[in-house]
Amino acid sequence: MASPDLTLFLQVPWSAKLLADSDFVLSPTDSRNPKATTEDSFIAETLQSQRTVRAWITQLRLPEDLQSYPIREARSFLQLGDGVCGFARVAHGGMISTLLDEITGILLTANAIEMDKRAGRTRGLNSVTAYLNVSYKKPLPAPGLALAIAKIHKVDGRKLYISSSLEDGLGAVFATGDVMFVEMKEKL
Repeated sequence: MASPDLTLFLQVPWSAKLLADSDFVLSPTDSRNPKATTEDSFIAETLQSQRTVRAWITQLRLPEDLQSYPIREARSFLQLGDGVCGFARVAHGGMISTLLDEITGILLTANAIEMDKRAGRTRGLNSVTAYLNVSYKKPLPAPGLALAIAKIHKVDGRKLYISSSLEDGLGAVFATGDVMFVEMKEKL
């Protein structure tokens, strides 16, 4: 998957190291693709410009066998522009929430696809966000690079608990999020 976005992140030492991790594979960030249905239009259109999110690539941890949600972690590498600022050179809190929500959605969607593949069906995503609690730790510089991470922590019946973070790839954490998704009884 050679792309200008990948080339950019391979030139940055911390992201190049993470991208070389053999426990992860590159995965298309489908929500960055405009759709006729208008699904994902906020991420695919509004937040895809030189002033907003300039570059975005995603990796998924390799699936684990015998798991109800086999893909336990996703991470996205982001290049943010100055059009996401709330304060000068600082990303808006709403943008931070959006990125935390999106990385958890990417992980949830990847699992829906993987579980459908294993079951030989095309059920698709059937969960909704029950809550997203965000803790802001320090200002996220913009323009700049960021790493968004989501990890599944617990599955309890139809409830799925995912933690997320926005980091600099070198140990600094800008924000964390705790999300609970609920699987619907009926397809949306």
